[in-house]
Amino acid sequence: MSNPPGKGLAILGYCSVFGLFIHIFLFIAILGTAILLNNGKGQQFAAFHLRQMFGIGIVAILINAFTPIIEQGWLALLIISLIVLVAVLGLLSALRNQMIALPFIGDYFQKWFSFIK
Repeated sequence: MSNPPGKGLAILGYCSVFGLFIHIFLFIAILGTAILLNNGKGQQFAAFHLRQMFGIGIVAILINAFTPIIEQGWLALLIISLIVLVAVLGLLSALRNQMIALPFIGDYFQKWFSFIK
């Protein structure tokens, strides 16, 4: 099976989630670079996965902003673990050359972030 155009950029987008744990600017730099490299190339595969990862990143940043008010440390850890799990599911989809939206919210990410083309 041949790789779809933009597979490398799709995978790079998902790898940005690991940068999120180091620093938000590293996450933005990696994901932003992948989005800019794909801009205007019409690679639907890459655009699909970059929209998914952009959404995951926004959710992660919002949750991170509210983590200090969550008094239960285990709850914050559970939420962060779910974000990582969703990112891994997306990465596996990209590695398998599939365009499968993430559970529950992936279809919304495709609509909301349609500016990523």
